[in-house]
Amino acid sequence: MEDNTKLESFGFKPPPGGVHAARTMMLAEVVRLWAVTNPSTNADEYRRLVVEDNILGKPTETSRVKTFRHLRDLYGLSPRMPLFAIYRELVAFDPESLPLLSLLVAWTRDSLLRATTPVVLAAAVGTTVVTTDWQSALVEAFPGHYSALSIASTARNSAATWTQSGHFRGLQKKTRYQVQPRPAALALALLLANVSGIHGDQVFTSPWCQLLDLNAAQARSLAFQAHREELLSLRAIGSVVEIDFPRFGRLLKDYL
Repeated sequence: MEDNTKLESFGFKPPPGGVHAARTMMLAEVVRLWAVTNPSTNADEYRRLVVEDNILGKPTETSRVKTFRHLRDLYGLSPRMPLFAIYRELVAFDPESLPLLSLLVAWTRDSLLRATTPVVLAAAVGTTVVTTDWQSALVEAFPGHYSALSIASTARNSAATWTQSGHFRGLQKKTRYQVQPRPAALALALLLANVSGIHGDQVFTSPWCQLLDLNAAQARSLAFQAHREELLSLRAIGSVVEIDFPRFGRLLKDYL
């Protein structure tokens, strides 16, 4: 299997495009949907719950179908997709990590959201980011690809997602806050780095660790806590780092 095909079968989605042209990472819907399902719920059941039973309270069948499609595009909604299965298991393990776990998955699967990352990482804690900052990042990432209207909509949705994840607070003007990741979020960040081909001590400076507002030393320290909680297996001496994920071995056997 080609590497790109293997990554996609795991759950990665390549550019272009993304749900953030129309929606945020939909944290409110995720909270409600995960509350009435479990990690073994299958794709057909998710569709029935959202479209037929309307457990998310959408006003029309069209909006229910669109909601299901957006959630599937963002998260996968199938235990047969390794990324989604691991994500749901980690959410069950630590519900408090849901916002950051959801961000890591949505970011991995949505190139529009990824394009706004420089705005987030460049903003010092306590500083303010305005709408044009998000728009500029999108224009730079996709020159000539989207209309001004689409850029404005995607900017608003992306800013809202980064607010849902805890990186910002505020409405029009977003003030940067530092998120406080727990071991479950760090475990997923390290796992995604490994699957993407990042190994050794470089995993602690991977894009996914940066999303969690962790420097290398902080990521390493939290990784030892994740090891103690049996979310991963870590052996680290200096720059020699070995990480395994025996808890998810059944899902990773074709990817690591």
